[in-house]
Amino acid sequence: MKTVYRIARWILTLTIVVGLASTTLVIGQTGGDRTGVTDTEIKIGGFVAQSGPVASIGLPVVRGAIAYYNYINDLGGINGRKIRFIACDDAFNPAQTVACVKKLTEEDKVFAIVHGLGTVPHFTVFPQLSKTNIPVVSPHANAFFLSEPVTKNYFALQPTNVSFATALVNHSVNKLLKRRIGIIYQNDAFGNELRNAALARMKSLGIDPVVDIAHAPTDTNFNPFVVRLQAARPEVVMLFTLLVPSASILKEAETLGFKPQWMATNVQTDVTLFRLAGLSAVEGMIATGFAVDPCLRDNIAAANFRARLTKAFPGEIPSGFSEIAYVGAQLLSEALLLTGRDLTRESFMTSMERVKDFRAEGLVPPITYTATDHRGIKDIFIIQAVRGNDPRIQTVARASDAVCQVPGDAGAFVLLEEVKN
Repeated sequence: MKTVYRIARWILTLTIVVGLASTTLVIGQTGGDRTGVTDTEIKIGGFVAQSGPVASIGLPVVRGAIAYYNYINDLGGINGRKIRFIACDDAFNPAQTVACVKKLTEEDKVFAIVHGLGTVPHFTVFPQLSKTNIPVVSPHANAFFLSEPVTKNYFALQPTNVSFATALVNHSVNKLLKRRIGIIYQNDAFGNELRNAALARMKSLGIDPVVDIAHAPTDTNFNPFVVRLQAARPEVVMLFTLLVPSASILKEAETLGFKPQWMATNVQTDVTLFRLAGLSAVEGMIATGFAVDPCLRDNIAAANFRARLTKAFPGEIPSGFSEIAYVGAQLLSEALLLTGRDLTRESFMTSMERVKDFRAEGLVPPITYTATDHRGIKDIFIIQAVRGNDPRIQTVARASDAVCQVPGDAGAFVLLEEVKN
């Protein structure tokens, strides 16, 4: 009912017609920065890799966001304005991220930066953007610096790498009763933050890793790394790396007959991993997440997401990456609705700090912001990769919903535990 009520509010919002050019400010507005806002449009943008090594993540991000913006625009927009989303392809290259931010802010003159993908790209442009009044909303990254300490114009959505790594160590030790932990991590800002958080939690428990291996972001041959992992005989191996390297590591380990308890983060909790690595290599992997399975059969929010995604992109397979971008688009829209017709960057950021217990129709744990807390989602899920015939996934629509079918894929993720933070 709450969602229907909000939709009705969008539809019924009066559009103020002033008979001027679209770039003219709305009559009666108070002072403030209205860059990217006209009588009929709100222009937003993000740096999202649509080519290069993480295009398999970036393309779903773009499509998930567009799916929700299309839905809102079809209803007439928000407070009489439609949303225009510009996705600049930075190819996950920091130099291109800088160029994208320059283009979005100086040429496109967007109102806000939304859905920016990746810890390293965000790390690159954070010093610049944090000194501006440009809202940065729903960064598609788990980096701690995005929310702690609070930066006035940054509003994280995803739980932090610190909370993810800590939860994985706790689950290994307290739930699985396994203390022989190995780590393989990507040697960059993303991988190092996860590794350091895991090591800190392990140290507090009196545990040293049995093996601790770094790989370069450009590495493609993972046989030597897996051989070193296997030789250390860990009970648990934590994959603090990206989706494609993780798939290569899992495949190589299966070839060598090495089957520890794999642990990973939300970066790997996508059906794409089953396709890249094979179901048998992924089966049993435990990971952190923070959204419901996008293919849940009886979840209305998941069904709405699937319908809107495939309407915008026929044949698109719902994924965790597109789902989180869709949630981020919902979050932005919620704050815009709260702000009202008199929209400025300043009033919008004030509205962001008024968002409380927002659940994106039920797709994620509650999202709350205050003036002293810009973390977004705090609670996380511990989930596990299983076969499609596992009795725990009877409510997953993979057997009945054609849009969730992936050729050769019969894997899904089930909930093991919810961690309150």
